[in-house]
Amino acid sequence: MPTLLLAALLLSVPAAALAQGGDRPTDTELGWLESFLMTEEERRSSIEAITHGDREAFRRLFWLRRDPDPSTPQNEILDLYLARVRLADSTFSEDGGYGGDDRSRVFVLLGMPVQALPQPATDETPEGLLWAFPPDPDNGLADTLEALYYRDEEGQLFLENRAAVDESLEEMRRRLIARPEVGFDRDEEGRLVIPNLPAGGSKRARRVLADLSGDGPPGDGFSFRVTPAYFRVDDRATYVALLFETPADALAPGTDGQLAASLFAKTASAEAEGPGAATYRLETAHTEIRSAEGPVRFEASLVLPPGRHRLLLGVVDEQSDAFGTARLDIETPAFPEAEPGFSSVVLYGDTTMQEYSGRVPGRAFQFGRTHFEPRSTAVFRQDETLGAFYFFYPGERVDDGELPEIVAEYTLSREGRDTGFVRPEALPTSTRQAAANAEIELNEFAPGRYELGIRVLYGEQVYETRKAFTLVR
Repeated sequence: MPTLLLAALLLSVPAAALAQGGDRPTDTELGWLESFLMTEEERRSSIEAITHGDREAFRRLFWLRRDPDPSTPQNEILDLYLARVRLADSTFSEDGGYGGDDRSRVFVLLGMPVQALPQPATDETPEGLLWAFPPDPDNGLADTLEALYYRDEEGQLFLENRAAVDESLEEMRRRLIARPEVGFDRDEEGRLVIPNLPAGGSKRARRVLADLSGDGPPGDGFSFRVTPAYFRVDDRATYVALLFETPADALAPGTDGQLAASLFAKTASAEAEGPGAATYRLETAHTEIRSAEGPVRFEASLVLPPGRHRLLLGVVDEQSDAFGTARLDIETPAFPEAEPGFSSVVLYGDTTMQEYSGRVPGRAFQFGRTHFEPRSTAVFRQDETLGAFYFFYPGERVDDGELPEIVAEYTLSREGRDTGFVRPEALPTSTRQAAANAEIELNEFAPGRYELGIRVLYGEQVYETRKAFTLVR
């Protein structure tokens, strides 16, 4: 859409309509908004939230900080900028996919420029576009801001002076934080603490947990389904991830369109191997936040020894106080596996996380408390650091004094051609597994389709897996 036509469109839209933002934001829209509005300090907190598995709790805190009046059902800042990101998507998406190209990051914060000047191609520079914005002390824009875009070989506009523009916009991002007293504090177990929504389960959730008993039918309340999602092992125990699926109308969404529920479980009994019976009791409760979009699914992890267990489970809605209980009989497998192999591999950056399923039975991977759905593609930017997180299972248990030496080697190939990137590293190893968290700077690589090769040397054998991703400007 031409710039003058867009400016006219903006002037013709009533302010109230822009402020309302339509229906609730989608996960994709929230992701774009957070990427555009996030301060550098919050970006560091978001990475920590990814590794701890409480990304949705981070999202709730992010918008609580930007809610000028939490007593009202609306978040005025969210509504305003949601309308802008939707307009940016409909206006600029022809070149940059959902959310638009690099013009969106500037438009969402500043609106349309006072000047939009085409930049003809020269011998030194390609065709481009210059946006100019006057100083705006109310928003923290101290000086005139010029955003210079160039068009690449594929016709997409990208921001040439991104570092300078982001530096100017950082003060605007900080000024949008209406409630700086809301931070990203963690409890003793490392979970994010949400005001009026205690991590580890509310008092109501813990009362329901305390009332659970192995005798008699489950308590009253809504019904839900729970299934084992995957398993992971460490030196001492097996982690069992449980997938809770509740009816769409069982939980009430908050003002940010998200759901909050406390999940809890108690093991009624467990069988011990060998002569004699043993009773193993475990009580746990924690709070999770999820988007109200799509199926209502939550996950919780338990630590269980191998064997058969009866689990008493429950869900408490932290918005309405509704609850439900259920039972589950489960057999926890014994690890390690007989043969060496990889767990799933997660590739992640500032805003993208992609899991590729591995060879181990079950969904044998857990990244903090977060579980990712396997997909075939991932997209990262040149200014990101590519992270690769995975476990390698040796297939045998060894004594603490005889930990095996396990070495990983990482390579990058572009469209089937070797890029020359090779980086070996020794993996931290325990008696049952080696954990890896490789990081690769992407700014030295050109846009294109890549494969990350992971080769693990264990004993005299080499084990290899390859994961594809796309690199863009």
